[in-house]
Amino acid sequence: DPAMKNICELPSGEEALMDPLKGFLVYSLDYCLKSVHASSGSIFLFQDDKKRELVLETAKAPFDVELRDVRVQLGDRIVGRVALERRPLMVEDIDKDTSFSASPKYTHYRTKSFLSVPLADYEEIIGVVNITDKLRGDSFNQSDLDIVLEISRHLGIAVNMVKSYFEEQKKRNQKLIEQVRALEEYVDESQKFSSLGKLVGSIVHEINNPLDGVSRYVNLAFDTMPADTECKRYLGEAKKGLGHIAKTVRSLLDFSWSLSPQGASIDVNREIEESLFMLDHFINSRAITVKKYFSPGLPGLPDHKLKIAFNNIIKNACEAMGNGGSLSIHTALCDNALEIVFKDTGPGISEEARAMIFRPFFTTKPAGKGSGLGLAITSDIIKRYNGSISIESKQQEGAAFIITLPFLKSNG
Repeated sequence: DPAMKNICELPSGEEALMDPLKGFLVYSLDYCLKSVHASSGSIFLFQDDKKRELVLETAKAPFDVELRDVRVQLGDRIVGRVALERRPLMVEDIDKDTSFSASPKYTHYRTKSFLSVPLADYEEIIGVVNITDKLRGDSFNQSDLDIVLEISRHLGIAVNMVKSYFEEQKKRNQKLIEQVRALEEYVDESQKFSSLGKLVGSIVHEINNPLDGVSRYVNLAFDTMPADTECKRYLGEAKKGLGHIAKTVRSLLDFSWSLSPQGASIDVNREIEESLFMLDHFINSRAITVKKYFSPGLPGLPDHKLKIAFNNIIKNACEAMGNGGSLSIHTALCDNALEIVFKDTGPGISEEARAMIFRPFFTTKPAGKGSGLGLAITSDIIKRYNGSISIESKQQEGAAFIITLPFLKSNG
């Protein structure tokens, strides 16, 4: 359709770039005016689903008139009346038309004839088009009304299409902006964590070297010292203290590794198997039975040092059970997320401890037996996957650590 083709040729002016819908309406109004040889007009649109108020979107008025932020309630004035009745209106002379005797008279228009046509998308009214001021000074006729009606019929459909398109684009752009901001924050945090990891790693190595030397000489002196002497007891206490420091240093080293950049994609089942292999002696020395319930074909995940989290949970579970007990490990795919459950048969965790267990340096172990960093590190690693870790436990009925890791389908 020639009218539709011309209407859909969007303008490329500055106004259109600032507001594409506004530019489309400006061009459409100009096309209407040229089609019936008129110089003034306006387009009103409803702004909400209730359709109680029309708002002026664009207007071309005489040089001495400026129209801005005009709002008309449904049923009020000529615009509101046309929208309410959903019927086009053609007036040859407003002064002679008795139906407008109570309406305010406007003196800034050159002619007293005008057209007012409802703008609709099929059966749904979305606004009103007004045309006035014939260039030759004569009145509008039926031919003019038919032309504006034909244009408005196409324009109503086009306006709704354009509005829907740009509203959808706006939502997409907003989503992209949010994603870019989230990515920028993630990169910024990753850089900070990477720098912190390097700093912690260098400090740990500076501590570890002299610590190894001191521990070696204390152990040598302890082994060569006669039994049941006061000096031997002092060296025994020193050994315990050095052992506690060594555990803390190892936890800090795990922490520095957890902050290092990610590697290739990992298989969760394989990572758990490797953790169990590394801790095999630790597990067997406590006569703990491990039961594995792994779902096959799980999607891969980025390597954010998940194995360190598994190591910490497994070690904690074994230490809680002491000698004897059972550790069951489940992996499954659930609602676009990986679920990993470590369940032990230990004494359980109190509600008070569960509320604080992921805080750095909090521990339920006796003084000198734990650094309180293992589960704090574990929690930080899980957060790097935008995942969650929770605990289900009752006293004397064991504890279950439940890890949920979301993933993208493309990862699989």
